[in-house]
Amino acid sequence: MNETIAKQLDELQRKIEAGDFIRDAQTVSEWGGADVIISSRLSQDVEKWLGDGHLVISLQDTEPRRRAVITACSKELSWLFYRLRDIFVGTIDFMSKYDFYGRLAQSAIDYIEANKECSECTHLLKTVLDEAKRMSSI
Repeated sequence: MNETIAKQLDELQRKIEAGDFIRDAQTVSEWGGADVIISSRLSQDVEKWLGDGHLVISLQDTEPRRRAVITACSKELSWLFYRLRDIFVGTIDFMSKYDFYGRLAQSAIDYIEANKECSECTHLLKTVLDEAKRMSSI
């Protein structure tokens, strides 16, 4: 793993564990990009977007599909996606971004489905950050 990326991920983990992200998270827009939407509610627009079939031509390792992460922690999770985008800027390209964000989103979806009563964002963010760490070590 790139030493600089590892240090940045460790710093990001410290911010999450200390709660130093909460104020910043409220200032970001909900994430939308690379076939991933993060939202606080499943609106008609999001449902339509998910249902619109589109041809995906890529070399993706993950299942090529659109993903919507619906969570009360949408701002916090979006904040994390933006931070991870900035950290991995030199390693993600126009093709690999679909795998990268798809895997992050799927880890969030899996966590939310397994923890229906999740009321704290920290565990969700740490789960997604762990997935980013796994991808950085490949």
